[in-house]
Amino acid sequence: MPPATGRRRLPLAERREEILKAATELIAASGFKGVTLEAFAEACGMTKAGLLHHFRSRDDLLIAVLERRDELDLTTVVDTLEPVSGPAASRAVMTRFVRRNLGQRSLVQLYTVLAAEAIDPAHPAHDYFRTRLREGRAMLEHSLLSWHPHPGLAAVELLAFLDGLQLNWLRDPDIDYLAQWQSFADRFFTA
Repeated sequence: MPPATGRRRLPLAERREEILKAATELIAASGFKGVTLEAFAEACGMTKAGLLHHFRSRDDLLIAVLERRDELDLTTVVDTLEPVSGPAASRAVMTRFVRRNLGQRSLVQLYTVLAAEAIDPAHPAHDYFRTRLREGRAMLEHSLLSWHPHPGLAAVELLAFLDGLQLNWLRDPDIDYLAQWQSFADRFFTA
């Protein structure tokens, strides 16, 4: 009988989820540039060829990790994508996002670094971040900020504030992320 290799067969969806969880942890700890396909595979107890069966390339794996995080964030903090009734409801949804990010500093850092790197059109996540911005603005404009007299402008302002706050919080952990958010929200979410 051959010795056990530590590799196990899992249903496709379960294996894919395991890969994405392990890849997220590896990228958050080491950055995307610092992790090889072999390291991703090893973290999941599989071979490089096995990993490539699930994801055609390292770049495809990165995009899947980013998309998974977006899906998890959305399902965690938003009950529905229907337009909210006003400023208080919008603020409540956005405060849940802020609180979630507050508990995921390493993922916020990962996103911040990748978003900056992906400004380069040659970066594998360039199109992902362009699409994410476009879709995020549309979601804010049509769902969370539809009550605002200028929802498109408000969406850009909200995203700019959050991006700036996250960047400064990552630079200086003494910044009270939640207090800064609440101060901004007191001025922003008014009818």
